[in-house]
Amino acid sequence: MDDILRHARAAYGDLRKPDYLFFRHAQENNPWAGLLKSLSARFKLEDWSDWEDGVGFSYAVRGRADSKRSWSLWLSAVGPYAFLCANVAETLRRQDVITSADVTDPDPAELVRELHAAGATLLTADEIETTVDFTSFEGKYPASTFVLLFGEEDVPWWHES
Repeated sequence: MDDILRHARAAYGDLRKPDYLFFRHAQENNPWAGLLKSLSARFKLEDWSDWEDGVGFSYAVRGRADSKRSWSLWLSAVGPYAFLCANVAETLRRQDVITSADVTDPDPAELVRELHAAGATLLTADEIETTVDFTSFEGKYPASTFVLLFGEEDVPWWHES
């Protein structure tokens, strides 16, 4: 968590009164452009990024050709962090989180390898659920690590509670 907070302070400045200007720069010079190019050679990417409330990039990732497999991918503009879930759905579940290439399906294993090759740290469900000393754009304090790294929408499975 110390590394995440170090990157957050470098991006936002004061975490109680964050400055979101860094995200405008990230939108103009996507730090994940090389990764996205590499992924798009194997997968179909659909950009779901929220330019209004986000501080990261989000994508629906779908297998090519006849594959019905899909994943939800978030890439942070705050630091080298990614969050990957099996399935693109209205309701994502905690058990859908993918954190390593130790999966039987070759597609998510390839996604994980590409993310690691790009320098991304895949976060666990516990890590994104952790509450941190951060005031969100909407004034919510404290906030989850998910909000800190990816945007105003909170941990995906918390929406269903």
